[in-house]
Amino acid sequence: MTTQMETLHIAPASLVKACLGALAAAGVILTLFVLPAETGFDLTGVGARLGLTDMAASGEEAPAAADKAVAGAVNVASIGKADIIRATPYRTDEKVIALSPHEGIEIKAHMAKGDTISFRWDAKGGPVKMDMHGEAPQPVEGEFTTYWKELDLTEAQGVFTASFDGRHGWYWRNKGDVPVTITLKTSGFYKDLFQPEE
Repeated sequence: MTTQMETLHIAPASLVKACLGALAAAGVILTLFVLPAETGFDLTGVGARLGLTDMAASGEEAPAAADKAVAGAVNVASIGKADIIRATPYRTDEKVIALSPHEGIEIKAHMAKGDTISFRWDAKGGPVKMDMHGEAPQPVEGEFTTYWKELDLTEAQGVFTASFDGRHGWYWRNKGDVPVTITLKTSGFYKDLFQPEE
């Protein structure tokens, strides 16, 4: 069996046209984007409208698309050992809480300012009202800081960092007519997980 190979012949004029087209496109990109961003030279005004000339003035490099969400959110150079190390020991806990119809319960963690707790909880049997809040170590009656409230949740997860020393946690209320079981799993840097005395 013989295979025939076809030879592609490109006319010199077509090759010249393709090269000139690529050169023209490179010139447009250079004029509209590269020169305004790198040198501040903005012949068309497009660079100023896109904010590229500001980068040249400040000496910044244009952030890559993947870096744009991070740019400005965290100054990586400012993170050091003191921001990483925690004095509070690392721990994990799990609590299973049974709530009768219309019953409520509070679970808290003693946390120092900067301590972090990672959590996940789910409610089996129906949705519950949830209030995540915190209070100072010696709270005045009725004084607390609310972080998050929802009327009908069956699960939630997240990471919380204490902005002050105190007790931080959750209050759940079973608003339904059937029992609900809540399973709470936590891990992180906090002193303990407890049910406050009423």
